[in-house]
Amino acid sequence: MMADENRFYVSFPPHVVSGKSVSGLMYDNLIALIPAAAAALYYFRAGALKVMVLAILSAVVCEAGMQKFLKRDIAVKDGHAVLTGLLLAFLLPPTMPWWMVIVGSGCAIIVGKMIYGEYGNNPFNPTLVGWVMLRLSWPGKVGDWVQPFGGMIPDPPLHVFKFDGIEAFFDYDFHLLDLFLGRQAGGMGTVCIAALLAGGIYLLVRRAITWHIPVGFLGSVFVFGGVLWLMDKEANLNPLVHMMAGGTVLGALFLATDPVTSPVTRWGKLAYGVVCGVLIMVIRAWGKYPDGVVFAILLANTCAPLLSKIKPRVYGKEKAVA
Repeated sequence: MMADENRFYVSFPPHVVSGKSVSGLMYDNLIALIPAAAAALYYFRAGALKVMVLAILSAVVCEAGMQKFLKRDIAVKDGHAVLTGLLLAFLLPPTMPWWMVIVGSGCAIIVGKMIYGEYGNNPFNPTLVGWVMLRLSWPGKVGDWVQPFGGMIPDPPLHVFKFDGIEAFFDYDFHLLDLFLGRQAGGMGTVCIAALLAGGIYLLVRRAITWHIPVGFLGSVFVFGGVLWLMDKEANLNPLVHMMAGGTVLGALFLATDPVTSPVTRWGKLAYGVVCGVLIMVIRAWGKYPDGVVFAILLANTCAPLLSKIKPRVYGKEKAVA
């Protein structure tokens, strides 16, 4: 049986040629992540460089090794392994032990991607699979946050709110401008919202992503957080904090928009973004974890094929003229 006979397609013909390639999309994403990578290096110095380099190299080596073992063409030049490793590094603290970085990156490629038949067949985002493996195996190391250069607080805002309470959050005196510019603890690539937004604008201009998932994602987080805040301002965070803390923006622009694990229709993408945002706020408000972005997107991945059936575009149908 040929390999193509085992592929799982989430859309059906006819297909429209867009002129985009897999490698083109991957390199657009890598270019868009340059500002966030630069911010990570500025705020976390040598630790950030170590984690990023190890994650990328181990992802590339694992993918090439698996393709060699399975007697397939070596396709690491498409950039997906590099992107997977870099995004995984963005979710980790700069103090992560070197061997754990390699294990997480290897799990992302092997468990999250290659066992399903390489890129295009994986039902879950490989980066998130690698992070979950690390989080469940060594939660203390994944949550070993450090104070960024120029920052004053060693714990992430959502972590303080979840485990120390709203009073402690106010005592730490978090400022929205500090969160926006990156002076907060957290995953290396999640802290600088300004850098992530710059990369997101680049992706939108290049049409590497559409607005549907980010708008649904961020909009639902803001509305859900706003409702909780209006119900009890003394017990809940300002919705802008939910937008700029944790992995919200990274998830909305770079993780949830993965073309393989997200819906293909416009309305499906919008609904998918809303599902992600609502799940994040449910986890933050009533769950065990302070953030929840990774788990929310993985849960939403499971319903992406179903959401693709929402109002599909019909090709070849004549438009009614009044």
